[in-house]
Amino acid sequence: MFELSTDCSNPQELRGGDYDAYDALYLGDFSCPDYPNNFSSHPETLADAVRIVKDQGKQCYLRLYAVPSNHELDAVKRVIETALALPFDGFEVHNMGLLRVLREMRCAKPLHLGVFGNLYTHETARVLKEYGVTRVYPNPELSLREVVFIKDQTPIEVLIPVHGKIPLVISETCFIMENAHPGAEQCSFFCAKGHWLTRSQGDWSLKDAGRMTLSGKDLCMIEHMDLLAAQGLKHFFVQGHGEERARVTTIGRAYRAALDAIAAGEPTATESSLASLAGLAEMGLCNGYYFEGAGQQYVGRQ
Repeated sequence: MFELSTDCSNPQELRGGDYDAYDALYLGDFSCPDYPNNFSSHPETLADAVRIVKDQGKQCYLRLYAVPSNHELDAVKRVIETALALPFDGFEVHNMGLLRVLREMRCAKPLHLGVFGNLYTHETARVLKEYGVTRVYPNPELSLREVVFIKDQTPIEVLIPVHGKIPLVISETCFIMENAHPGAEQCSFFCAKGHWLTRSQGDWSLKDAGRMTLSGKDLCMIEHMDLLAAQGLKHFFVQGHGEERARVTTIGRAYRAALDAIAAGEPTATESSLASLAGLAEMGLCNGYYFEGAGQQYVGRQ
């Protein structure tokens, strides 16, 4: 009835995590090809990874690098070529160029538009559907009303992020190496430690992951899952980029319990889950832009 998914960047995260609450995994770090053993840039890791995910009875999607330059396209094509021969359930892309590449490589697998595809309207979703896109991740600035409109007017599957830090900006260069470790010539996996960008007055913070900047606060929709389900939304995503796997497990189990209750027609008791999730959020919780606010506020069920 529902699909709950999260992301997993490399074999270490895949083997070291407990994903029992999830129905699907998005493999790869789309923001940085240099991430150690990144599924998105290391085709030799894919066969074993997809086997592990399939053995767990889950859907398995491959994330492709979001911002490849011209000289990186051949490397991306090698990843695609390997993945096409494996039982992936779909590919996630972020730009029209890779959609064309996939078409030229005769890809028959479902295609998902990722967050940096910057989808704002149902008209864009209609164009993408003609290119084989079956699922879209709307821009995080859209309200719930706008997201539902896209779903209803296309129609197309809509992936709804329900928890975790919100991806905001992506770059071809690493902010951490350039600023926190100036002069560093080689990546030493500096992003493994938390790097925070905080305004001097302390009224907001962002998390920097090297080539991607995310919100400081954690998006949280645990109290509103029944509302999302009532709108006909079925595909939900927990943003796990840069997070410890134990944290991703805890979050997944909270949302699985809520979804199972909805599927059974039972009340969603989320008070204890909310307290647990709030305890994991370094900078607090928010609802993003779903309720047409400024992205920083948290609106509870009351």
